[in-house]
This record gives sequence, structure tokens and C-alpha cells, in this order.
Amino acid sequence: MSTEIAEIQFLNFAVRESHIIFNKLSDFKIDININPKGFVFKSLNQFKLQLSVDVKDVDDNFNINIVTDAIFSYPENAELTKYIDTLFVVNAPAIVFPYVRAYISSLTALSGMPTLNLPTLNLSNVGEQLKNNIEIVE
Repeated sequence: MSTEIAEIQFLNFAVRESHIIFNKLSDFKIDININPKGFVFKSLNQFKLQLSVDVKDVDDNFNINIVTDAIFSYPENAELTKYIDTLFVVNAPAIVFPYVRAYISSLTALSGMPTLNLPTLNLSNVGEQLKNNIEIVE
């Protein structure tokens, strides 16, 4: 019995945009909003996950906005529907989110505000959003 293994390879992570507004120290109550977009580049056998992440204090003491790109490769003969429905929408956000968490932690630590460590999140709702925001580029 043979088992087919579907693979994606994580190639690169980059922060394209980063913006922070820090007004005052307080006990922060954060709100996190993640907007995903995906781009399948068929000619390159690559998938780009773009995450726009907004983290803000509910009392408007700080606001952080970042936009990230992560590039993944997939096999040349891959069945795209299977990859989109599973690996791209489920695995890609889970692979990238720790990089987002680390970046925001470093950004806040270096800005003079208390270090903000985002909690680990269940990203299934991000995957559902991503499924509806994937563009296939020939």
C-alpha cells in the first residue's frame, strides 16, 4: 500500500509593511484582526500567502498594522484543488503565524512599549477566509 504525501515547502517570509502607534502605557486589552489573501503562481509552482495583521488596544493605547508575504513551493504535478483546500488554507497560515508573533514581539520590545506576546490562535477561521481569497495566476 502506498501513501501519497502532499508537500509544500516554505521558502521565504518578509514583512512588506509595518506601522506602529503607541500612545500610552496601560493594561492592554488587545483585539487581533487577520485578513489573508493567497496567490497561486502556476508557472512558478508557488503559493504566496499575504497576511494583513492589525493588533490594537480596545482603549486605543496602541495600534500595530503589518502586511507580510510568505512564499511556498509545491510539486509540479500537484492537483491544485487538493493543495488549495488543505495545505494552502490550513497549513500555510499555521506555518507563518509564529513569524508574525515573533515580529510583533520584537517590534514592541524595541519601540519602548511593553513587549507584546500575541497568544497562539486557532487559525481555522483565517483558513476559511483565505479559501475565499485565493487568486490563481497563470
